Amino acid sequence: MFQLAHVSDAEWDAALDRVVMWTGVDHSVGVWGPYNYSGWARMKELDGWSFLRVTDDSGAPVAQVLVKRKGPVVIAYAPGGFVCARPVGAREYVAFLRRETGASFVYARTHMITPTKFYDPDLRGNGWTPVSKRLSASATLKLRLNPTMEERESFLSYNWKRNLKRSAKNENVVTIEQNPSIEDILALNLEFESFKGDHLNPWERSRTHIERMIATFGPRLVVAKCVSEEGELRAIRGALITSGCAYDFLAATSLEGRKHYASHGTLWALANELARRGVVRYDLGGIDPVNNRGVYDFKNGTGAVEVTYGEEYDVTSPSICRRIASTLATRFR
Repeated sequence: MFQLAHVSDAEWDAALDRVVMWTGVDHSVGVWGPYNYSGWARMKELDGWSFLRVTDDSGAPVAQVLVKRKGPVVIAYAPGGFVCARPVGAREYVAFLRRETGASFVYARTHMITPTKFYDPDLRGNGWTPVSKRLSASATLKLRLNPTMEERESFLSYNWKRNLKRSAKNENVVTIEQNPSIEDILALNLEFESFKGDHLNPWERSRTHIERMIATFGPRLVVAKCVSEEGELRAIRGALITSGCAYDFLAATSLEGRKHYASHGTLWALANELARRGVVRYDLGGIDPVNNRGVYDFKNGTGAVEVTYGEEYDVTSPSICRRIASTLATRFR
C-alpha cells in the first residue's frame, strides 16, 4: 500500500540518502540520479508540474511523482524511477494516483534510472509495459572514483591523457565554485548551443530555472569552472551528489575552451573534488554512440564503464487510450 508523504524538502532528501537497495551480488546502491530529490521537483514547478512524494506503509520513499492535470485527466511521471526494494504493481499504483488526485483517467510513466547491472525490478511482470519511444538515454558511462587519483589516471585512454596534459599547458585555471555564477552558466550554455545546434534541454537556457537549480540543490551541486589566465570563461561542468553517487548535470565549453582542451581539465578537477567528498560513482550522463559520437568518445576516454539503464515503462487507465497517451508523453521534457 502506498502513502502520501507530507514532509519538508530536507526531510524527503534525507530519507532518500538513507535508501540502500541490495544488489544480491557484492555491493549495494542508493538512489542513483537526482530526479527523486526535492530540487528537481522545485525546478519542474516552473514548467507547470506539481508533485506527489510517495512512500510505502513503513514510510520509506518509493518515488517522487511529477503531476499535470487537465480536468479529469492526470499525467503522472516518475523520472527517477522507483527506489523501493519490491516491484511496484501498476494496478496498486494507479489506484493510489486516482485516490490522491480524484482523476478519472490516469497515464503513469516511469524511468528506472538505476542501471540494470545493480538493480532491475520486474515491472513488466507487474502490469507495466515498456514504452516504444524513450524520453531518456538507454545507457550511460560510470566512472569509479574510489581508486586513488594515480589509479584513475591509469584508466585514461592515451588520447584523453595527452589532452589532459595539453589542458594543463594551455593556461587553463580550474576552480571549484561554492556559489556558481548564474551569468557564467547561462552565457556558456547559450554559446555552446549556438555552435552545437539545438542541443540544450529547455531549463539549460532559462535564467529562472538555473537560479532555481542553484537555490534548491544547494550544496549537492558541485561546479568546476575553467578560465584562462586572463579570466576568460572557457568551461563549466557540474554534478549533483545523491546518496554517495554523483550525476553529471551541467557541461559546456566555449569555442576558445575547445581549442585549449578546457573540458578535459575541468572534468578531471571535478572528478577529483567529488572523490575528495567521498563520492564513489560518477554517472557521466546518457550516451548516444551513434548520434553523438564526439561526446561519447570524450566520456569513454575517462575509463568509465558502460552500464545500461533500466527500461521506461508506462500504464494507462483505462488502457484503451495507452497508445495516444504514450505518444503525447514525448512532450514531457
